[in-house]
Amino acid sequence: MNEKDSHNLLERREFFTCVTGLAAVSILTALPTISPAQQSEPPTATLTVKQVIDTVIKEIPGAPFAKTVDQLRSGSMDQPVSGIVTTMFPTIEVIEKTARAGANLIIAHETPFYNNEDQTDWLKQDDVYRYKIDLLAKYKIAIWRFHDYWHAHKPDGIVMGNLSKLGWVELYDADNPRLITLPKPMRIQSIVSLVKEKLNIPSVRVVGHKEQLCSSIYLAFGYMDSKQQIKAIQEYKPDLILSGETREWETVERVRDGLLMGQKTSLMVLSHAVSEEAGMEYAAKWLQPKLAGVKITHIASGNPFQFL
Repeated sequence: MNEKDSHNLLERREFFTCVTGLAAVSILTALPTISPAQQSEPPTATLTVKQVIDTVIKEIPGAPFAKTVDQLRSGSMDQPVSGIVTTMFPTIEVIEKTARAGANLIIAHETPFYNNEDQTDWLKQDDVYRYKIDLLAKYKIAIWRFHDYWHAHKPDGIVMGNLSKLGWVELYDADNPRLITLPKPMRIQSIVSLVKEKLNIPSVRVVGHKEQLCSSIYLAFGYMDSKQQIKAIQEYKPDLILSGETREWETVERVRDGLLMGQKTSLMVLSHAVSEEAGMEYAAKWLQPKLAGVKITHIASGNPFQFL
């Protein structure tokens, strides 16, 4: 390895020094592709990544948490922020669009490195991982996870983003934040149409009957452990569960057997990424007034699946 290569490697290692003991976030603004939050005045001061994170964490009950996945996953806490992007998954496409938008801080709900704890030792020889970290180093982009803190916000930022899109904000119950009751029963087919239109989801999967009338809906966006979902079925007996994803041999089969024995709970699976994207769009709107001098943009990571 020559002197130039050694210098570049050292720079990359320094750039990707992960920082622990971080803080919280609350979130942002968006449009279908790239959508800057409105600003009434031009930037007046340059904030660092740490200052942005500190601003977020002040808004989260009980923060900072002793243990959280919400850590800095690339970049430096001290680097000045030229602009912020919120997203669901910090994909290679999102990174490229962030650079084109002139931003250098991505606030992402989910992992950039394909596992919840963002462990990377097992990925050191993976071509895609290496390409991704080189890309982040090239553009000097910092990534901060905003998962645990956003869910811990009162109200849950992901839930509120979805309820806002669906026109159900007034149905939110702070005493039972995962359960909503519709003022007028809707057929599952009508809920399917609403979800697909408002959340920009091309296809959903349903365990149940399209003509079933639903009044009570249990919200399980993203991923929720099947034991928690099944416990909710038993406790609340909702007409429908709106789920991001679930293992097919767990909640899916529990719902199917329940329906076969005459119970009423059905299941609608939206897919993980698209079931929480609205919450990160909402994060941009939530955060912009707190950082009035910083341009905040939501870039949707989109649906990874094609439906053939």
